[in-house]
Amino acid sequence: MPAAAEMALLVQASSSRFGREINLPHPLPERGPAFEQLKALYQGWAAVKWVEEHGERVDDIAPLLDGSKVRAGNSLDKRLWRERILYVTPLNGHYRLPTRLWQWVLRAGVAAGHFPAVVAPEAATPLAEPAAHPYLITLANKPSVLIDRATRGPDGWNDATLQYREVFEEGLVLNYFEENAGKDALRQQLMTLDPRTSDVWRLLTAKALEHEQDDLFTPITIKPGELAKALGLKPHPNGSVRPKDLLRCTQSLFHLERLWLTLPDAGPDDDEGTRQRVLAVMARGRSRKIDGQSVPSSWTIVLGDWAKYFPRSFAPIFRGLVELPANSATNLWAKQIGTELSYWLRETASDATTTRFIPVKTLLLRASLMQDVLDLREHKNQNRAIERFEATLELLGTLGLHERWSYEARSSAAMDAVVGRPEFFETWLGSLVELQVPEPFLRSIAELAKTEQAPGRSANRHLTAERWT
Repeated sequence: MPAAAEMALLVQASSSRFGREINLPHPLPERGPAFEQLKALYQGWAAVKWVEEHGERVDDIAPLLDGSKVRAGNSLDKRLWRERILYVTPLNGHYRLPTRLWQWVLRAGVAAGHFPAVVAPEAATPLAEPAAHPYLITLANKPSVLIDRATRGPDGWNDATLQYREVFEEGLVLNYFEENAGKDALRQQLMTLDPRTSDVWRLLTAKALEHEQDDLFTPITIKPGELAKALGLKPHPNGSVRPKDLLRCTQSLFHLERLWLTLPDAGPDDDEGTRQRVLAVMARGRSRKIDGQSVPSSWTIVLGDWAKYFPRSFAPIFRGLVELPANSATNLWAKQIGTELSYWLRETASDATTTRFIPVKTLLLRASLMQDVLDLREHKNQNRAIERFEATLELLGTLGLHERWSYEARSSAAMDAVVGRPEFFETWLGSLVELQVPEPFLRSIAELAKTEQAPGRSANRHLTAERWT
């Protein structure tokens, strides 16, 4: 597959030739949904070009029909295709194809709408599901954000206590616990946490908010296969969800089921505290075995009662972030920094300006990436940390989180003044990133802020909490 710039040249030239309007994004995407759209456009026009160069134009198809009528179920396109003839919409004519041809030509032409569906039915675009909204609306109050951060991986968890806490969130603690499971077994499970679990958490809260933001406690039923599709995991060639992805989504749900939240009303010396499940599993569907592990066909869950006692706060998270594969360091950083940028913009929703400034160090701390950066520096790879950070911001631009980014002018000048000197790294950490945030994104955040509510009142929250050791 050629580079994005080469694909864009063919798309623009073909669109201009055939009178089609096309507005390609700038800069051109190198990955993600926007890149896949560019690739599909390119392949569609490449298929038309291939047919024009290798096919034979047929100006009169009447002799091929022998004056007979087309019966139901025996369309003109079908009859012509028996003679290896198809109608090419942009070329406004019929072409006979050679006996030997690449199958991608037919699939790409059908998918782009240039060829009749009969020549490659599996590639035909299904009728119209509404376009997905670019954002997922998720919970953004303190406990939900804590859960999001804690489920990105095992880093940050206390290996001895199996607890996760943040120094700036007094009283809020997550516990990894399962009844009748020993700490060694739980510790092994905890080490398998990966960023997909935080993606699943955001998808679950988004589903809970789908119909009614005033009621977070309506039970929802989710299937691992639905989660896999929502996460953008690549399906099997036959269209089904791959077993390994069903297993990964199921493991994420089990991780979330093991999470318990210590509420802020626990005393400072109360080691047990008042704890509640992050979510309650009300029912599971019939299970089947995949690689020796049980995979329920469905889960019916509801958020724990903890959600009643904290202010309602919501944030839009770009679907592209959730669907981004966690298969490279830059992608992992993009998922974490992009999510934290969304939370930060929600926290500053009263600021309507589209140009925003945030320190590099703040972004890294919020995204739980500071230790990664310090580790790279310790191994004399501080330049790699900076390059990865900048590549991450570029990727977030292609995903739509910002229209452009740069270092703020004075920060840039300060870094230029110490290039090649030992203090450059600390100067970079203290620099400000300037972001041009899309106005529709800010508008969505402002609209969500208007819908938020104070927490519900309860006579005694301890009545619904469980205590365990």
